[in-house]
Amino acid sequence: MKRRSEVCISGMSCQACEVKIERAFRALPGVAKVDVNAATGRAHIAHGEDAPSLADLNAAVEHLGYRVQEKTDPPSMVEGRPSIWQVGGLVALVLFLGFLFGKLGWLNLAGSVSNAASFGSVFLVGLLAASSSCIAVSGGLMLSGVTSFAARHPTATRARLLQPILLFVTGRLAGYALFGGLIGLIGQAIAPPPLVTGLITAAVAVFMLVMGLDMLGIAPSWLKRILPRMPKALAHRVLDAEGNQHPAMPLLLGAGTFFLPCGFTQSLQLYALTTGSFLGGATALFAFALGTAPALIALGWASSALKGRAGKFFLRFSGALVAVLGIWNVQNGLAVAGFALPEFRPAAPAVRASNGVRLVDGRQVVDIEVTRNGYYPNNFTLQKDVPATLRIAGEVNGCLSTFVVPKFGVQKVLDPKDITEIALMPSKEGKFTFACGMGMFRGQFTVTGS
Repeated sequence: MKRRSEVCISGMSCQACEVKIERAFRALPGVAKVDVNAATGRAHIAHGEDAPSLADLNAAVEHLGYRVQEKTDPPSMVEGRPSIWQVGGLVALVLFLGFLFGKLGWLNLAGSVSNAASFGSVFLVGLLAASSSCIAVSGGLMLSGVTSFAARHPTATRARLLQPILLFVTGRLAGYALFGGLIGLIGQAIAPPPLVTGLITAAVAVFMLVMGLDMLGIAPSWLKRILPRMPKALAHRVLDAEGNQHPAMPLLLGAGTFFLPCGFTQSLQLYALTTGSFLGGATALFAFALGTAPALIALGWASSALKGRAGKFFLRFSGALVAVLGIWNVQNGLAVAGFALPEFRPAAPAVRASNGVRLVDGRQVVDIEVTRNGYYPNNFTLQKDVPATLRIAGEVNGCLSTFVVPKFGVQKVLDPKDITEIALMPSKEGKFTFACGMGMFRGQFTVTGS
């Protein structure tokens, strides 16, 4: 007869934690089924006549950084939570570095990557994800393969012991690029309008914001519960394949990590849908996987370097940076959807107004130059009920390769080698936003009746 026990677990932060603990508990004698919930800090264990002891449960997960308590004890959900002054200081540091790097031009890392919102920024997200628990399951899966390989080849040289690691990372890069590209193709088939694209982008940003708050240790449990989650059964199925000893298995396992639970991965999978192209989706997910590669290759160094006070500071700094990026991308998504907010971004370019609207054969003509910092002009005035033509040319790449005017239903891929003309009929007065495909660069024009 099956019995059920409930315990509290401290130290969890995400679905990856749930998967690790479930697998550790299932290995204990008499345990039939385990269901762990990081948001509530509790685990439900189905077992035989005798329940596993607290000592056994702790022994199974202590080396992973978790602590098991009686169910009557409240789960320690706020352990190590930073003060408001610490959070404010970290955010101020992120904003200062963003302003500094923006002035130095270091934030435009994706200028030559076509159809990708920002290769550099997504690569940075990958680096940050490698400092969170998101990388723990993938890293553990890789290390188990390395251990198994070493046991089968006790006389292998150090160079040969690198083989399963490199195969795993290569498979991860290839898998993320392939599956990301396929998601991009799905987006191309669906062809979502600017409103849908913008709302998806904003949803991705909210996802990132919650993950940043979680890394800071200040995300409320109710907020984490409303986020979509990858089915844990899929993660367990991927991890169950680690015992296979086929030489190509590290490659396949690396590709399979695309389906393991990670909020960062899921948010980028959602973003890949909005790219509407194989190259755009593949580039974004490849950039993320590339950002995690250094930590996977040097996992031994990373696991020791991220301990102690320095490790805690880096994790919290990463959380502050992810939260700031989330806030920034919320406004970007809303801009693409046609709901412009006051622009908040590190080293935002100044508004560049122009009165250079020309009247040619009864049409208002505006020449807009695309630069690595956005559009010039990004503020001008049109007359109501007079047909208008926007002539756009310049450094067309990255998210700047797509031009949207949400309220007018315009979503146009720009010609990188020639002038692209977009016709508008400004039939109502007001202020209207135009932006790049991801809302990272935008401007505004005013339609007036006088």
